[in-house]
Amino acid sequence: MKRPDPQEQGMILVPPGEAGMILVNVLMMVAIAAGLVLLLINREELALDRGLRTREAARALAAVRGGEVSAIVALRRDGDTSPGQDYPGEPWGALSESGAPIEGGTFDLAISDAEGRFNINNVRSGEAASLIMFQTIARTIGLSDMDMDACVQMVRLGGPVTDLRPIRAMGLDPAVLDRLEKLVTALPGTTTINLNAADEEMLLLLFRDEFAVHRLIEKRNRRGYLTPADLVSEKLSIPWGTSFRSTSFWVRTRATIGGTTQQGATLMKRRWDQRGQTEVFPIERWRGAAVPPDAPQFVVKS
Repeated sequence: MKRPDPQEQGMILVPPGEAGMILVNVLMMVAIAAGLVLLLINREELALDRGLRTREAARALAAVRGGEVSAIVALRRDGDTSPGQDYPGEPWGALSESGAPIEGGTFDLAISDAEGRFNINNVRSGEAASLIMFQTIARTIGLSDMDMDACVQMVRLGGPVTDLRPIRAMGLDPAVLDRLEKLVTALPGTTTINLNAADEEMLLLLFRDEFAVHRLIEKRNRRGYLTPADLVSEKLSIPWGTSFRSTSFWVRTRATIGGTTQQGATLMKRRWDQRGQTEVFPIERWRGAAVPPDAPQFVVKS
């Protein structure tokens, strides 16, 4: 019986020794195809993860802005109900939150009076009293007259400044700068020093009476605020450039949704229009690492 011819049956003859090479090529193509499929899957997962993080960031940023709006409402209400004085014990000070639960994460808010220190931009007004106040602060902390003049010229010629980092970049003594930042801030325009927000070191510099300041601090701690009558009882007069209320406030917010965190700081301005209506609006905003040192720190739960 005649054997069938493979070529007549349409079969492909593989020369001896090449069958193994063909198998290798086939396996290589399968591996490449599998790698491409895996790459497509990974890219799809990355796209999904990126989309999730984008949504988380958007929700976190919305929470941050929501905190800012709540501060605006509280400060406006305070301006309507208690325009004569400002102190942290008022309802606006109770807005501060630490780790407050929100849907999918947590929320933090810190709010503070921005006018507890001397405003370095006051020296741009040309008033001699502003310059004298800064000179007093500078000499108290050990800043040389030459460095003091350099700071004043920098603010007058290059200002207004939004924070004290330009002064720190001038190469002054770090220890002196640390003390300076406890007594001096940078705010738009001309502002007063709120005696209800000033710390003990600032009050000592203003009144130059250690025992009287100690008694004032005790009254403020006990009641929450000072009044002109408290100064009269200590035989003290209200120093130039001071008051019992503020027009500038710091609001710092942070929201964490899932694995995404957004934070921002806002400097608020409050004023009263010609009709006596309270207006509160943001002057400037910072986000992330750009938040300036003057912004209040978040309270850490113990």
